Order: sequence, then structure tokens, then C-alpha cells
Amino acid sequence: MKLSYDVLWFDDSRDFLGSLDLDPLNEAINSWGFLLELKPVETPDEFMAEQPFEKYDLIVVDYNLGDQEPHGEEFIRRVQDQQVYTEVIFYSANPSSDLWAGIQERKLEGVFVANRQGILDKITRVARQSVRKVLDLNNMRGMVMAEVGDMDRLLDSILTEGLGHLSQEEQAAIFARFHEASLEQAEQQLAKIKGFGDNPSAEALCGLCDSNKRWANFNRLRKKHAALNGMTMGDYAQDVLSPRNHLAHGVASETETGHMFKFNGKDYLFDEATSLKLRKVILDYKQKFQDARERVGASSEEIPQPIG
Repeated sequence: MKLSYDVLWFDDSRDFLGSLDLDPLNEAINSWGFLLELKPVETPDEFMAEQPFEKYDLIVVDYNLGDQEPHGEEFIRRVQDQQVYTEVIFYSANPSSDLWAGIQERKLEGVFVANRQGILDKITRVARQSVRKVLDLNNMRGMVMAEVGDMDRLLDSILTEGLGHLSQEEQAAIFARFHEASLEQAEQQLAKIKGFGDNPSAEALCGLCDSNKRWANFNRLRKKHAALNGMTMGDYAQDVLSPRNHLAHGVASETETGHMFKFNGKDYLFDEATSLKLRKVILDYKQKFQDARERVGASSEEIPQPIG
């Protein structure tokens, strides 16, 4: 489960795709807690280069591909011959009956039909239907685990590069605070943490971090790194990591609307409303971390490189 909704769009007319106002589609998909990732292709070779098409949630194909042969339904036959059952929308300026005739002749399954003028509305409806299929609570639990893992890697990247921009004294302060906190929180890792204290480095620090420690070290870096100092981040531990811990480790019981997860003496109600809220919160933090990573990278370009 991922937080992007990926669309492969095959139309040989760049002008048509450029004429579409995609903002309402983007807004609709964002309102469900997902990001639209649209890949336009204009030639059969570009389209087939995307096989086996497993990364896409929806394929949109112009039935009439100008002078190109074969027509759109043949490409979908090739997709389905590979046992990939991504949902497909055909569209055309011609009447829908013409499209259905070609679809039935090819015995294609799981396809939708739209008029060229109404293609964005059709995409919105089909996307909403397919999103609903994957938003059960078990899938959401897996998605939260995966997204937190991605953000852990972003934080590692920020810390590794950002710490290199600080003075030895500033680095030492962060390393010392991490060393102290880790000793308090993880007695079973005492030997490794003492080793870190004797020979600290950004790489060793990241290797000893769980998600909460990464967040704590990021905040220590943010206070000292000029490129990060002004960023408003919120409370990642409370907003994302606490729900993650409930979903990963909590004991679940069913309620009228969803599931109640009990973990460390606290309850977390997980239903459609909180699922939507959590997806949006994760997207927000992921963007903030990506912005932080870009800031750190941009600031590194300003640091004079040693000569020789």
C-alpha cells in the first residue's frame, strides 16, 4: 500500500493533455489522502516500456491513436496477457457504442469507457472506487509502517549531511545528548551505545536510532543548522509515531465504526475518519522532511570545499 495514486496515460496528442485542467483531479485525490502521480506517454514504444505495468493503479488510453496502429484496445490486450489486471479507461470523441464494440470484439475485461470531454470526471469516479478497495484497516496498518520507514530514511539522510555542516562543538553537543538519552532508554543496547560515545559519527548515530530517536536528533540538528532553524515541523512523535505504534503493537478490539487499539495504557480509535486524517498527516510530514533534505543539500553547495 502506498500514498500515491499512479496513472499511466496513453494519448498521442500532447496538446490534448496540455489543455486539461488537472487541478480538480489533484484536489479530489488529495482529499482522500493520496497524491496523484501521472505518467503521460505518446507512442506505443513509450507505453510498452512501462510493462509489466504493476506500479500503476489506473491506465487511461485514447482509443483512437491517430495514425498509430494498433488501436488502443490492442495495447490493453497486451497488458492483460501479462496477467496484470490494472483498471483501464478507454476514451474517445466517438460515441460510447463504438468503444464498446471494440472492447467486446477483443473480449477485454475490467475496462471503463468515457467520452473525451468527460474523461477527468470518469477518472475521478474510477479512482475513488479503486481507492475504496484498498482502504481497509489491515492495508492501512501496512501503509503506515511503510511510510514511516520511508521517512526514517529521509531523516537519516538529513542527519548525515546536516551534521557535517556544523562545527565540532555543535556536533559534540548533539552527539552527547543522543548518547545520554540512549543510555536512559535502551539498557539492552548499552554496549553499542558506549561504543558510540567513544567514537561518535553521523553514520553510527543513525544506526543506533529508532524512529523516535531519529526525530529527537533531527530536532537537535534543527536548532543548530541555519538551513533548518526556521522550519515549523509540528509534533511528529505524537502525530505519526504514536498512531504507528498503536497500529503495529496495540491490542485491537472491534467497535461500531472501526477498531480500538490499546498500547501502553492508551487507546487509539482507528476508523475511516482517523484513517483519512492519518494519511493526510503522513503526506504533510513527508513533504516537510523532503523540504528539509533539500535545504540541507542546498546549504552544502555553499560550503567551501577544501583544496588539495
